Amino acid sequence: MRTYHTHVGLPLGNTSGWWDDRKKNQKPVLPLYLCLDIPSNLSRALSCLRLSGHNILVQRMRHDRNRRPYELRICDRCDWHTIQDEKHILLDCPHEHLVRLRTQHQLFFPPQFEDGPARLRTVMNQPDIFGVASFVAKCLALFP
Repeated sequence: MRTYHTHVGLPLGNTSGWWDDRKKNQKPVLPLYLCLDIPSNLSRALSCLRLSGHNILVQRMRHDRNRRPYELRICDRCDWHTIQDEKHILLDCPHEHLVRLRTQHQLFFPPQFEDGPARLRTVMNQPDIFGVASFVAKCLALFP
């Protein structure tokens, strides 16, 4: 079984009282995809998405020598002139539309008028973890 500390590390916070005596006695809760028996490539794709270890422009331009401001990390695969971040790639980008269509029978994709973080949370917290993981792996595979 994958353990929390090998993929994510101990949860460290930056607010005062984050690691007080009461919380020291509680075990960190593992994300569900680390507890299930899913293939390691799918688990890795979900971990990369959650830890920003992917090759999407929002991260690539953050660590590049010619670092661009967040607002200028525009998607180079579509003409919507929006920031190429996780929400855009998984939910909105027309370049990944075929991947969404192929998995639409398995997963629920919320409508576009909902709030961005809530939409992404709805997709990621579905009961079919295997379906979510394979969808994320297919989307991230388009960004080698």
